[in-house]
Amino acid sequence: MRSRVETSLRVVARETLGALRRLVPAERGSLRIVYYHRIDDERHRSCVAPTAFAEQMRLLRTEGYRVLPLSAVREHLSARRPFPERSVAITFDDGFADNHRNALPVLAREGHPATLFLATGYVGTDELPVIRDRRGLRPLDWSQVEEMSRGGVEMGAHTISHPELPGLPDDALRREIVGSKEEIEHRLGRPVSSFCYPRGRFDARVERAVADAGFAIACTTLPGAVSPGDAPFRLRRTFVARDDGPRDFLHKLAGTWDALHAARQRWGGARTPAPAC
Repeated sequence: MRSRVETSLRVVARETLGALRRLVPAERGSLRIVYYHRIDDERHRSCVAPTAFAEQMRLLRTEGYRVLPLSAVREHLSARRPFPERSVAITFDDGFADNHRNALPVLAREGHPATLFLATGYVGTDELPVIRDRRGLRPLDWSQVEEMSRGGVEMGAHTISHPELPGLPDDALRREIVGSKEEIEHRLGRPVSSFCYPRGRFDARVERAVADAGFAIACTTLPGAVSPGDAPFRLRRTFVARDDGPRDFLHKLAGTWDALHAARQRWGGARTPAPAC
């Protein structure tokens, strides 16, 4: 967690960048996809506290945002049709059990659709070992996945074992991508059209493999908004962190931090802000 000095500097940077952002008109007809990992009280950057998550979901409603499922996002991209003003999509990566316990009731209360990307090989097991510095975290089981699906949460694929895909040989790459899709479709009895690259890692070969597997869209961890003409297998998203207060959250929706986050990724040679999963 940040020190007081770091927090103060972040506030100054946020307000400065926000002021600069207001000088540049936001692109009309764009969409912001936010992403979460865990919804839990543990003091870890990958965790958003349940009370903070509830406040963020309330803000989406009270501030007049239109929350779209990824199935609707896919339709807009296919038709190159502008998104409604103040459009947002909500996503969760990996499949942690706390998403069912702490996120689903809030989403149901606020009436927000969402998409959860499942690493299917861990569903129903004792551990979801995808966060680099944490062990012993419980994944969803299939009954919870089914309940979330019935409750308005779309399921997307996040591979079987959550590997970094660019380093896999072709056979293993196809097995990870196709296998996760087929397992979710078998369990839920409905098609799966959205994919998310583990740790945000992808290249042209991985992108082709995802398209060849029958997916319609794929999410990255590259920061920014989504425009109607964007490549459907390189959708940008905005990470929501543990220490994002209500004002930070609204600034992220406005794109205040996009340029800084993009620069940090380029300087670090990474596709995703650390820690990520």
